[in-house]
Amino acid sequence: MSPRSQKQIEQIRSQSIKKILDAAFELIAKHGYEATSISQIAKSAGVSKGLMYNYFDSKEDLLKELINNALAEGDRLMKEAISADPSETLKNIFVWFFNELRKHPKQWRLITELMLKIDKFEFVSEVAKRKMGDYVVFIAGLLEEIGFPNPKEEAQLISGLFDGIGIQYLVVHQDYPLDEMETYLINKYCNY
Repeated sequence: MSPRSQKQIEQIRSQSIKKILDAAFELIAKHGYEATSISQIAKSAGVSKGLMYNYFDSKEDLLKELINNALAEGDRLMKEAISADPSETLKNIFVWFFNELRKHPKQWRLITELMLKIDKFEFVSEVAKRKMGDYVVFIAGLLEEIGFPNPKEEAQLISGLFDGIGIQYLVVHQDYPLDEMETYLINKYCNY
């Protein structure tokens, strides 16, 4: 048997990291950060605890990677939402947000848990402030192009509405009028 090539080693490494991140996400989203141990994550990922520490220095380091991956995906999806028409871009953002809630409630549960414990994780606070600031500025720019009055304040309101809608949907699940809220926000802001 010949030794593995560098490409094979990197592929194995990438697969192991993905298994660890997927297991961590599932367990933390289901049980919470504090209630999830490195041992549980390793067992669920089918790797040794030692291998986990080969890739991540700590559970907090693993959490940072989860957050960075989620933010990178969010940025990618935001770029896809951009259209030449600011109303269409804003509509795409609303559609994206509501679809994400429907398709990935575990991800929103994890985000909500971290937001509620923001003082515990300094890096989460820093990233959240920066990203939220960027999103609010972006949405304010769209609203300004549309001609919506008070675009900065409305962008802050939309940001708060996303947080509130996300939490309410997580609490009442299918009883929350998600479709109606999506239609209402699109009509209010995109058909101005």
